[in-house]
Amino acid sequence: MNPQQFFAKLAAELPNIERRIANDIIAVEAEQFHAKNFKDEGFTDVSLAKWPVRKKTDKNPAKRALLVQKGTLKGHALKGRAHGNQVDFVFPLEYEKVHNEGLRAGRGKGFDMPKRQFVGQSAYLDKKIKEKAQRFLDQYLKNL
Repeated sequence: MNPQQFFAKLAAELPNIERRIANDIIAVEAEQFHAKNFKDEGFTDVSLAKWPVRKKTDKNPAKRALLVQKGTLKGHALKGRAHGNQVDFVFPLEYEKVHNEGLRAGRGKGFDMPKRQFVGQSAYLDKKIKEKAQRFLDQYLKNL
């Protein structure tokens, strides 16, 4: 295959490559990243920033992980939707933004929810996506 044919084939394959990177790499890595944040009880950007501890203990003496009493919040954080070459994580629950950003929580005057970020821009996530995408592209180009 000459260079002109190679680049023509590559140009034709670009939409498929973008879709595969969105579906197979970005969505998967983001889901794993969100799961890691819940497991670590913190948010990893350049380093892990642990979430503030709970002020009062639960009725159950066994330590319960933060933000996972029912699992609803964690479940939403792990469901990315890829469409085209983009991945969206939709958080339809009101309290998700309150927990993630540490906003006013509506529990009475003066109560602010401590920030327990689990989604957002992350150098760690960007690095994981770039590494996996590079491996994918290297392999894809070898087989083109």
